Amino acid sequence: MKLHILYEDEALAVVEKPQGMPAQPDKTGDLDVLTLLSEQCNHSFVLVHRLDRPVGGVMLFAKSTQAEMKAAVSKGLQIGGWKKSYLTVVDGRMPTTHNTLEHILWKDGRNNTSKVVASGHPGGKKAVLHYEVLGESFGEHGEVVSLLKIELETGRHHQIRVQMAANGTPILGDRKYNQKPSGKYVPLALWSYQISGVLPTTQKSFVVQCLPKGGAFSYFEEVLEKL
Repeated sequence: MKLHILYEDEALAVVEKPQGMPAQPDKTGDLDVLTLLSEQCNHSFVLVHRLDRPVGGVMLFAKSTQAEMKAAVSKGLQIGGWKKSYLTVVDGRMPTTHNTLEHILWKDGRNNTSKVVASGHPGGKKAVLHYEVLGESFGEHGEVVSLLKIELETGRHHQIRVQMAANGTPILGDRKYNQKPSGKYVPLALWSYQISGVLPTTQKSFVVQCLPKGGAFSYFEEVLEKL
């Protein structure tokens, strides 16, 4: 198997992460993106950010010889100098075409889930995302489904999945947070669509994007073609 490399220079590589593949080695022992990329390019890499195993799309890595680059990009992602945009298909209709969702999330490490808690809950962290509705369609059983573009202001564990479920519009194919998943296997309809920022080495603007295909995103092929 070969990864689709979307961009590479002397310091960075951006790849299309396959859905279902772990970002780095884990206890399953399954092939992971970090190992595969290092073998494919004959160069060692380090993680700059993470994507959950079921999530596919744009993922950025720094070459291990460029520690300053990794630190600069990581800091940019944390403070908003770099932006990550996602596409998702949710069950239902959003109340407005643009909005911001804010919750307090608490991670339950025992079962690797997160949930919305009240302000002041021990370990609770503020989670903020901004969404834009790109289109509406009908799902397999005639239900309304919505295509959203999402930008994260914070980066919490399972943030988009938990906040969408708390909003009453869970992500299609989400077997952890969608209370009415499809009877058949449907890939999680959450995709890392774009990453952008300013390269610390050249101070030039940097944008890489990759569109999802298949699954619930097939309901919105015409919309996606225009992005």
